[in-house]
Amino acid sequence: MSSLSNLPYGKILDYWYEKLAGKSYRFKFIITKIFEVYTFKSVNKKCYKNQNYFDFPEPVKNTIPGNPKLSIVIPFFLRTEKEKQNVINLLESIENQSLLPYEIIMIDDSSPIILPLPPNVKVFRLDSNSGPAKARNIGKNISLENGSDIIAFTDIDCILSKDWVSTIINSFINYKDAQILSGNTPSYNENWFGTYHNINGTLNGRQLKNSEALLYGTTANLAITRRVAEKIDFNEKFPIAAGEDIEFCFRANNLGFSIKHVPTMVVHHNYGYTGQLLNDLKRFRNQFRKYGLGEKILIREIPNYYAYFDRTVEIPVMCS
Repeated sequence: MSSLSNLPYGKILDYWYEKLAGKSYRFKFIITKIFEVYTFKSVNKKCYKNQNYFDFPEPVKNTIPGNPKLSIVIPFFLRTEKEKQNVINLLESIENQSLLPYEIIMIDDSSPIILPLPPNVKVFRLDSNSGPAKARNIGKNISLENGSDIIAFTDIDCILSKDWVSTIINSFINYKDAQILSGNTPSYNENWFGTYHNINGTLNGRQLKNSEALLYGTTANLAITRRVAEKIDFNEKFPIAAGEDIEFCFRANNLGFSIKHVPTMVVHHNYGYTGQLLNDLKRFRNQFRKYGLGEKILIREIPNYYAYFDRTVEIPVMCS
C-alpha cells in the first residue's frame, strides 16, 4: 500500500522522474502517479512532520523446526460471481502446490452468497460482517490451536505460485533472523495499470534504507511464525483491508520480529482490471481511496509513522 499524505507533490514526482530516467513509460507513469496522489490526498489531507524515530530492537531469532506445520488463512466476503471464481482459482493454486500446507482455513465474513468449498478446506462463518482484521485473527487463533508453526496469509483475489508453501518454509529455516516473510506480488492483470503497480511495488511492502529488513509487508502475501501469532493480533479498529497489515508489522518490528522480503515467494494479485479505460480508472481510484481511508486510522494508531516511512524505499516487483 502506498502512503503519500506526508510527502509534497513535487518531492514525489521529482523522485519518480529521476528514478525512471531513460524509461519509455516515464511520462505515462508520472501522469498515473499524479492521479494516484490526488486520489490519496482527497481522502487524507493531513501532513505530519518532525516526528520522533527510534530504531527497532535487534531481531529475535525464529525457532521454526525442520518439518514445520504451515496453515494458510484466507478471509473472504463474497458478493459477486467474479469473486466466487477468484476463490476457485486460489484454491486450485493451493491444490497445485509442490508442497501442500498442513491445513487451509477460510473465514467467511458473513458473505451474502454461499460457495460450497472442498472438504479439505476448513470454513468458519461469522454471524456478522466484521472486516478482514477480525477474520484473520480468528483464522490465526484456530491455526495456533491446531499446532501450526507457521501461519501464511493471502486473499481470494490472489493466485499462489506452485512453490509458495515450500519457499516460505525453507526461507524461515534458512533466515533465522526473520519472524515474518513478505513476498513478491506481481499484478495478474497485464495492462498498464497492472504494470504501474509492479513498478510502484504497491503490494510488495517497504524496505528500510540501508537494511534488508522491511517496515511492512502486505497480507496478500505474508507469513508469520507461531511466536508472532501468539504475541500480536490484527487491529480490529481497521474495518477494511487497508492499513491493518502495516500496523500489525509495525508492532511486530517494535518487538524485534524482523520482516524479510523473499523475491521467490510469489503471489499474483488480480486487481480486477479489464482493459477498459474508464472501468480501470474507477478501480484504480477506488483502490487508492481505500488506502487513504486506511491510513487515517493508521496515523491515529501510530502518530509518528511517517518518521519511519520516510526512511524506506519501494520494492518493485520482480517479473519472471
